[in-house]
Amino acid sequence: MKANRIFICLMLALPALFLQSCLKDQEDVFDKSYSARMEDFLQQAQDSLVNAPYGWAFDYYPEENRAYGGIAYTVKFTKNDASVRYEKKPDDGAITSLYKMKSDDGPVLSFDTYNAFMHLYATPSDGEYQGKQGDFEFVIDSIGKGVIKVHGKKSLNTMYLRKLNENPAEYMDKVTEVSSLFIFSDIELNAGGKPYHFVITDPSNRQMAVYDGSTLVKTVAYLFTDKGLRLYEPVSLNGVPVQEFILDKDNSTVKVEGAEVTKTAVNLDIIAKIIGRLSFTNGEKTITKTIPFLNKVDISCDASWVHLSKDGNQLTIKVDANPVAVNARGGWVTLSNGYVEKKIQITQYDLPALLGNYQVSLTYYNFRKNGFANGTFNGVIRYTTRGGERHFYLLVEGVNGVNYRFPLIYMQSINAFLMQSGQRVTKIDYSNATYFIGNSFNINAKNGTGYSTNAYNLISFNIGDDGKISTALTGGPLLFADKDGNLEVSQYSIERIVLNAYTSEPFGKDNLDGWFDQWLNVTLVKNPSSSAKPSILEEGNNESTSLTLPAYVPNQITRYNSNLHLAPQANKQFRIK
Repeated sequence: MKANRIFICLMLALPALFLQSCLKDQEDVFDKSYSARMEDFLQQAQDSLVNAPYGWAFDYYPEENRAYGGIAYTVKFTKNDASVRYEKKPDDGAITSLYKMKSDDGPVLSFDTYNAFMHLYATPSDGEYQGKQGDFEFVIDSIGKGVIKVHGKKSLNTMYLRKLNENPAEYMDKVTEVSSLFIFSDIELNAGGKPYHFVITDPSNRQMAVYDGSTLVKTVAYLFTDKGLRLYEPVSLNGVPVQEFILDKDNSTVKVEGAEVTKTAVNLDIIAKIIGRLSFTNGEKTITKTIPFLNKVDISCDASWVHLSKDGNQLTIKVDANPVAVNARGGWVTLSNGYVEKKIQITQYDLPALLGNYQVSLTYYNFRKNGFANGTFNGVIRYTTRGGERHFYLLVEGVNGVNYRFPLIYMQSINAFLMQSGQRVTKIDYSNATYFIGNSFNINAKNGTGYSTNAYNLISFNIGDDGKISTALTGGPLLFADKDGNLEVSQYSIERIVLNAYTSEPFGKDNLDGWFDQWLNVTLVKNPSSSAKPSILEEGNNESTSLTLPAYVPNQITRYNSNLHLAPQANKQFRIK
């Protein structure tokens, strides 16, 4: 037994002896130590980065599963710093910060001082304590002629620095142009004699699916280049590697090396955003929209008072005059790309059609039942004239026995109203106290705009085929005014209107006594027969504000002001004293 134990111990020791011998032999192959070789490689990498006169295009993929797709950066290196451009903010120029070449689990390129562009996807924020799991440190895998291959130290995603042959700003302008023009949703091609179907499933996060008939072959992320679209990695189709989709602007299609593109279709959601809101006033009107690859879209309308025509990439929409001032009319513009259809409502009305009596349906807090209940109440949109100016308001009657008067701002340019937060909407007199009620907008049960007056609810209207007018006070985006008075769209949706009780004016945090009521699912409906008085208003600029709405810009991030802080909802319910 003792001999057997000695034999087993010798056998276990042999691999270690052989391994030590191999390592010694391996070390003898190099004439420099590991640290010296690492220092040489890092110097070679830095020399390559610095000696590119125009810098590098950087294919960047955050998150280990590439859930946000790819993003185009450019980086221009000097010995000490790096100037970074970001495709989604091309007008902001370059941001310069320090970088470092270091040895850390391999040769690493580290952007070790904060750069608002390079650290964007790695910076934590509310709800994303790890940010978007992006990298700012990259392990250098290889240095080739004009191409440096790296991988994210955190995500492990393979990424490439590609040497630029032109000014970084000019390159980024081309990327921005391509990303705005590359609006395809479907690309069919023939690879090695066999058909395949590429579908852009998520243009916001840049995801594409590849189908062989009805069978899913692969899903893959992509980014935009100065020439077209590049997949994260090649997809092998019938022996043909497919990775680059080159935009052919002149022929309204794309080209793929080694494959024949047989059919393309444009994304109708993007077309609809470019067309925008189709709301007209009662006079005869004509508008023209420039739409990329308009020849790939079939457009029609079911309303006889709407006339459409196409000339190249120009879409002209003409509407006849509406002869009845207090009536509204609506129809549907239908878009088709050969795969799917999308409808856009087109409306025509003037302010008089919006004034009048509405049926208001909502979920409110019923004090008697001590819980939420559904109800239908009377409402009216009216205006008063003071000092030559019109002051609009929405009156809602009888919710918990109280009448509310919400001030409104009329936006003549889009035939819509704004409801501002932090406004007094009613006053309640009790035997021993007087309370004021102010409105705020909440995104959930706990967080909202509080007593702030910087937030707005956009009240736009839908017109039915029968002329019925409807709108919703909840479910839409929360807007706010920037320092110049322009409206911006936040990332939040309005879930409820909170009615806050406060003890003295003006409304503020020091006199807030609690919430008095909360309204959810608020909708307004007006029948065509319900007219307002006066039914016809004189012409002129009736806007009460200089606020303007943001226009749609393709492939730009939704504008969001980080200075908009949502306040915790008052955690107690107002009780009558």
